[in-house]
Amino acid sequence: MKRQWRFLLFDETYADFSISTSPALERGVMEGISPATVVLDVCPEDSFTVGVLDDPEKAIDLGFCRQKGVVVRRRNTTGGTIYTAKGSAVICYYLRTSDPSVPQNIGEAFPKILGDFANTARQIFGFPARYRPLNDVEVEGRKLMPSSCKIERDTLVFRLVLNVKPQNVEITSKAILLPPEKVQDKSLKTVEERLTHLEREAGREITFPDLENFVRKAVQLSFGEVELIPGEMNRDEEKYRHEFREAYAREGWFLANSEGYRFKRIPPEAKRGEQRIKAVAGLIRTVVLKYQDRIYDIILTGDFHPRPHTILTDMESALRDAPAQPDEIKRRIEEVYHRPGVEISGTNPEDFVAAVVGAVERAA
Repeated sequence: MKRQWRFLLFDETYADFSISTSPALERGVMEGISPATVVLDVCPEDSFTVGVLDDPEKAIDLGFCRQKGVVVRRRNTTGGTIYTAKGSAVICYYLRTSDPSVPQNIGEAFPKILGDFANTARQIFGFPARYRPLNDVEVEGRKLMPSSCKIERDTLVFRLVLNVKPQNVEITSKAILLPPEKVQDKSLKTVEERLTHLEREAGREITFPDLENFVRKAVQLSFGEVELIPGEMNRDEEKYRHEFREAYAREGWFLANSEGYRFKRIPPEAKRGEQRIKAVAGLIRTVVLKYQDRIYDIILTGDFHPRPHTILTDMESALRDAPAQPDEIKRRIEEVYHRPGVEISGTNPEDFVAAVVGAVERAA
């Protein structure tokens, strides 16, 4: 029997969509007041978002973006910096994991859903798209679809940005702060080399019906017999949308992972250390304040996809005031990492140990 899912169409920048419409839809599905929903949003202007676990001041040149009038937001989902050029297509799934066709964990979701998006691109447009672990679709090393995934309260939220039109190379190359560790395992190193777009790979103009057809075919490939029925947001979702827009536009939310916001009381004798580690899943960044041979304070950030996404906060709490000794750091990290229900695909405890111990050593 063919299932029916709601299909919503928007024309919002990804920055605005990510701090209002998307979390409203997510909450509605989590609370059971909204049906399974698929979204296609075609962006009217350029914008940037950084993931909920990242520090915008380290991910984006905020001064440059202000100068150019490009909006930057911190979204409530995991993953790294996402640039959405004018004309980009944001494709989102808000699905209940009680549906047997829906992946039950993040490690399963990325290869399944992104692999099917790559297959759909090959079938419709004829170019060699492929899934690249953990969360990319690429064409001969060039990124076509950055994505993020979140599974909480029996709800899967999967979001990707399909680059449709050419990106503004000046914006991407100067705005995104790309640490060398981030591209150490990639053959194409610069931002402009790493990104591609659908019209380039397809060799033709892409229309809105092309994008709608792409979404419908990808959904069927991933989830079987599903009919997408055009719909609208309900009254509760509209209310949540307004509330989230107010909350996520505040400076306190945007800079919550920054050193200026987090490190407000620093003993004069404290030493700062920072270390970046590239895991398969993405970049792990640790900033430590070391005082009297203990970890006085710590910030753990990254562009990967843990479940639950609060696990880094738990890891920080476990390490705060810990002796600055490798064995003790390792013990506390492993205790949090191996808790029931924790999933950090594409990482292992040693990645976090190396990041924290490295930061402590640099604080000597």
